[in-house]
Amino acid sequence: MRILHLFNLLAFLLAGCAQARIVQPPPVSAAAPGGIAPASRSLPVGEDLEYRISWWGIPVGTVTLSLQPAERKLVKAHLEGRSNRYLQAFYPVRVEISSLIDPETAAPSRFQAFVKRRWRVHESTITFDRAEGTAFHKLPKGRSATVPVGSATQDGLSVVYYVRTIDFHLGQSIPLEITADGKNWHLDGRILKLERMELKGLGAWLTVEGSAELAYPVPFFQGAKARIWFSADQERIPLLAKIHSRIGPVTVVLTKRTSRVSP
Repeated sequence: MRILHLFNLLAFLLAGCAQARIVQPPPVSAAAPGGIAPASRSLPVGEDLEYRISWWGIPVGTVTLSLQPAERKLVKAHLEGRSNRYLQAFYPVRVEISSLIDPETAAPSRFQAFVKRRWRVHESTITFDRAEGTAFHKLPKGRSATVPVGSATQDGLSVVYYVRTIDFHLGQSIPLEITADGKNWHLDGRILKLERMELKGLGAWLTVEGSAELAYPVPFFQGAKARIWFSADQERIPLLAKIHSRIGPVTVVLTKRTSRVSP
């Protein structure tokens, strides 16, 4: 039985390898103005994205990310992540995060987070008051804080969709502000280069590579340096992330994309 279990484990690990591959860079002309399409100003309502997470090249879990219609003409972004059955045996992880977003401005109005690592649970909410220019943080252990926010201040999930509405230019710096854990955090992203990428089961893509340091509190990843690849078309689909963190290299790669709402 031990040998069978090892064979099953090996097959599972091999199945998760080579999900994404950078291929020959595009010719110089592709990096000229116009090589990156202008971003769509509308959010991809109805989109479902599925990702596989690997740690040191070993698959450890999955993440799903969706954007669906919600109340008061808002849309709801929802992220759910779980460790797979191998990691579950000794370090179960469950993450559920949601953000209510204005589809016209990509501004969040309410953020909720639930993170469980083994027996430790973290729950928090952020309620934005755009008229007052504040965000009220309800934090663990009865703590709370009210912080000032600007029109472009994002939470840790809405920022993904906000970035997808920005036009990208090679060499561009993208200053961002994220409110989390009762504080505001500055995050500087940078657009690096165009690359061609092949994703297993999803074909070839022209991509835009960017980089960022995750300065704000993110479970496992605070202070980590990340490289992120978006599709270079107007949809700016997050395709791949490589994160160099204190727990080692983590890769997040898109495995499936669907839509539940007709355009």
